[in-house]
Amino acid sequence: MDKGADLIAAISTATGPGAVAMIRLSGRGALDALGRFFKPNRSLVDNPRQLILGKVVSHLDGALLDHAMAAWFPGPSSFTGEDSVELQGHGGSLLPKLTLELALASGARLARPGEFTERAFLNGRLSLDQAEAVAEIVASESRAEARIAAKALDGALRGRVLPLFDSLKGSLAFLTGILDFEEDWTERNSNRVLEELGRLKEGMGELIELRKSGKPYREGLRVVLAGPPNAGKSALFNALLGKRRAMVSTVPGTTRDYLTASVTWSSVRVELVDTAGLRDGGQDELESMGQELAREQISDADLVLWLHDGLEPPCPVSLDREHSPPILEVWNKADGHPNPGGPEGPPGPWISAMTGRGLAALKEEILKMAGVSEDGVPEIVPNLRQQIALEQSYACLLQAEGSLLAGEVPEIAGMILRDSLDHLGAITGRVFTDELLEEVFRHFCLGK
Repeated sequence: MDKGADLIAAISTATGPGAVAMIRLSGRGALDALGRFFKPNRSLVDNPRQLILGKVVSHLDGALLDHAMAAWFPGPSSFTGEDSVELQGHGGSLLPKLTLELALASGARLARPGEFTERAFLNGRLSLDQAEAVAEIVASESRAEARIAAKALDGALRGRVLPLFDSLKGSLAFLTGILDFEEDWTERNSNRVLEELGRLKEGMGELIELRKSGKPYREGLRVVLAGPPNAGKSALFNALLGKRRAMVSTVPGTTRDYLTASVTWSSVRVELVDTAGLRDGGQDELESMGQELAREQISDADLVLWLHDGLEPPCPVSLDREHSPPILEVWNKADGHPNPGGPEGPPGPWISAMTGRGLAALKEEILKMAGVSEDGVPEIVPNLRQQIALEQSYACLLQAEGSLLAGEVPEIAGMILRDSLDHLGAITGRVFTDELLEEVFRHFCLGK
C-alpha cells in the first residue's frame, strides 16, 4: 500500500441535520478528482494543509451545489500516508450525499468501513492497536472509555508491548544462533533463555491483569436486577435511571420480558437490566418464559443485584452462588418498615426505591464490588482481541519454559517461542494476516 493506491471517498461525518459535513478522498489522483467539482479561491497545491474557501460545482451539468472549504494533505505526511483531500461543506441529509456523488463520478470508489484507518496502518502511520483506538474513541459512551481509547491512540499499549516483542525476538535469535553456529546446547544457554522468559512472563502478566481490573472502565458494567416477584425491581430500575422506563405494579409477575438502559456513574457506563421475578410454582407459560430470560441475563451479568421485599419474610437467593456472577443482596421498601435494618428487620443494606433512601450508597457499593476506584481511570486496558493475543503468547512462554526445564531438545522451545512471538506481534500489527485485518476493520464506520 502506498500513495498510489486506488482512490476512495466517503462521508466522514454523521448524516442528518448539522452545520458541517466532511467528505474525505484518499489515494491516487485525489487532488485531481477534487478539482473536477471544487473551485478554490486559492491554489490548494501552493497551500497544503490549509482550508481554502471555494465552490462545489457539478462537473456534470455546471450547477452550483455548495460553498465549502477544502484542504490538501500530500502523502506520506497525511493520516492515511497517501495524497488526501478533505472537503468541508454544509451538513444535512441530502447535500453531503450529492457532494459524495460528485466525488464518485470523478473517479473515486466508495470506501469500505474503516478503509482510511486501514490504509494508515498499512502505510505505517498507525500501529494496529492505535488503529483500533480510533474506532474505540468514536464508539465511547463514557468518559472512562474515551480516556482509555485516547491513551491507546497515543501509544500507551504499544509502548508496553513493543519492548516485550523485541525482548522475545532477541531470546529467539539467541537460541537460534546457538543452534546454528555451535555444536552443543549448554545448561548455561538454557538458563539465560529461562531468565529472560521469566521477565517476559512478568511483563505480559501485568498487561493481562490490567485487562481484568480495567474491564469495567473499558466496557462498562452490566448489572442485572433480580429477585422474587413484587420486590420492587422495576421501581428500583426507574429510580437508578432517574426516569420512568419500566412499568411498576403491585401485581406479582408484571415483568415478563427484560429491559435494559444505560447510565453513567463515576465516569463508568453501567447497563442496568430489569428482569422478571423468580419464584417457584404458580407460573403461567409467559411467566415461565420471562424467568428463563431472566436467568439468561443473570448468566451474562458482571454483578447481580438481588432485591428482597423488606416487608415480607426473607426469600432465599435462588441462584447457584458458585457459578453465578457476584451477588449483592439488598432489602427494599424501607419506607414501609418501622425499623429497617434494626433488630426486628433483616440485615441491610436497606433502600427505598420509592423515596430514594439509600440509593447513593447502593451505587457506591455496586462500583466498589466491581472494582471501580475513585483513584482514576487506568491508562492501559487491552481490548478483548489484544487480551486473547496476550494470553496465547503467555501460554506459549509457559510451554517453552516447560520444554527447557524438562531437558527437551531446544529446537522444540524455539518453535514454541516463534508462535509466542506471532501472537504478541498481532497486538501491534508487527505480525498480521488478511483475516486479522478484516476482523479488526469490519467494526469501523464508513469514513474512518
